[in-house]
Amino acid sequence: MKSQFEEICQEDCKQFRELFARYKNKRIEDLDELHRISTLALILSQRWCEIQSNASIIAKEYGTSKTDFQQWAYQHYRNLQEMHIDCRSLYKSSKDDLKANLMLEN
Repeated sequence: MKSQFEEICQEDCKQFRELFARYKNKRIEDLDELHRISTLALILSQRWCEIQSNASIIAKEYGTSKTDFQQWAYQHYRNLQEMHIDCRSLYKSSKDDLKANLMLEN
């Protein structure tokens, strides 16, 4: 079920849901996808930071609670930040493991 806030930020919510689905299905051995998810999560988190910063303007325009809208946007921002950090860490760890395994093979 969509919240009233999702109606306000439809495209942003769509991008968030699509990235979240990719994040849920990530595989530690797919370094390229981990890197792409990490990068996109960072980019989208900046967008959600902008949405949160403009919460009073948006809430006033749509006749909704500024505080509720701001908290809702912040949760999206934080989730994206966590996705970025997690995928970045997994990418680095997996890349280091791959490098170590290649060195052992030689």
